[in-house]
Amino acid sequence: MKRTSLLASAVALAALSGCALGPDYLRPEVDLPATYRDNPATPTDAGGKTPAFSEQDWRQVFTDPNLQQLIEEALTAGPDALLAAERLREAQALAGVARAPLFPQVSASLNTSPTVRASGDTVTSSFLGGVGISWELDLWGRYRRSDEAARADLLASAEAQHGVRASLIAGVARAYCQLVTLRDTQAVTQSAAQTQEQVLRLIKRLSASGVSSAAEERQQELVLASTQARLPALRRQINETENALSLLLGRHPGAFSTRAGLSLNLPQQIPVGLPSTLLERRPDIRQAEAQLVAANARVGEARALFFPTLSLTAMLGGVSTQLSEVLGGGAPTVASLGPNLLLPLFAGGRLTSNRDAAMARMAQALVSYRKTILGALGEVANGLTAYDTSTELVGIQHQRVAIAREALRLSGLRFRAGTTGFIEVLDAQRQLLDAETEQAQTVLDQRTALIGLYLALGGGWSAADPDASVLQIK
Repeated sequence: MKRTSLLASAVALAALSGCALGPDYLRPEVDLPATYRDNPATPTDAGGKTPAFSEQDWRQVFTDPNLQQLIEEALTAGPDALLAAERLREAQALAGVARAPLFPQVSASLNTSPTVRASGDTVTSSFLGGVGISWELDLWGRYRRSDEAARADLLASAEAQHGVRASLIAGVARAYCQLVTLRDTQAVTQSAAQTQEQVLRLIKRLSASGVSSAAEERQQELVLASTQARLPALRRQINETENALSLLLGRHPGAFSTRAGLSLNLPQQIPVGLPSTLLERRPDIRQAEAQLVAANARVGEARALFFPTLSLTAMLGGVSTQLSEVLGGGAPTVASLGPNLLLPLFAGGRLTSNRDAAMARMAQALVSYRKTILGALGEVANGLTAYDTSTELVGIQHQRVAIAREALRLSGLRFRAGTTGFIEVLDAQRQLLDAETEQAQTVLDQRTALIGLYLALGGGWSAADPDASVLQIK
């Protein structure tokens, strides 16, 4: 009868454990601008027109087949991707650890204690063995808040994995574009050196016939040597870029094949969408919010420590002075069932300090969340400016190269006609090489700006991808 009453009380107390101390999480209000700086939001699918740039799959942005193959390799075999996956596995395991106290704990035990019956008697031992069950009722939601915090940490790890995925895509794309640019620059420099060698042979013939001077021959040799001196530095930069790309892919250092005319989707106008979409698209913002959820839950966990704990314990086993009887099941049966109540009275300020620390960590997480949003807005604004200015500069550099080529052609004709000195030809050669080199760098800047803007807007990962874990905080 007493056991029935006790069990009924336990069920009633378990029902009361539906409430949890501490504030329930609510997304904090954030003051977001209506549009990005100097860039009004373009219509997206929500408005019935085009999807936002960040919502495009990375294969639609990086359309070069060779680059796509490298990105796929980095996402599957790159050390950064593998490390992020293992960190997610660790967070999943820790979430299971945090959830375990919500359930009864079952264990087997075997105890022995020596006993002296009378003066002069030998010491005997009694053995107690059996199975015990212990269940702490979560009256104040301490373990449920702990579980909530652990699941939020798990979500933060998943968002960190998404961030690594997006960063890997951008990193491989940047390195590949840089490699293409370096090889283009190397080809331009080699072509210029070959042209200058041809001019040098011409100058030598003219010098032998007395039309040109030895000084003009030395000047052309100096220009050729200056051009050739650029090639070793370019080879070093190419090797360093290939080594960096190999690291992203998890390969040993080696060469990579590139194709002329790297294909990238370079739109004239980018539909950036609204700044509010960053809260859902940027993995770092989603990670910061998950960390804020975890910090909020741990405030409730800290507050619950001020209140009494009630646990139910039960034990069923046997007791005997013979160990063999306990292990074999022949010992007399003993059983116990009862509640344990623990009320903290004095802990030297530990509970108060623990609560204050939890509240301070929540305040820090809130500041970090808002800072992350501000940083994201700044990255998008900088990315938009970088892409617009680099796109404008690409057109100017293209005209500059065309003009420099025509100037070199005309100066060569004038020199052969004897209407101008060789200094004009030398100057035209230097200007053409500088223009072609800077044009290649400007194209790289445009591509890099596009990659950075895509990453800043939250592109590069999708919940629809098979390897992108989708977790929800409940």
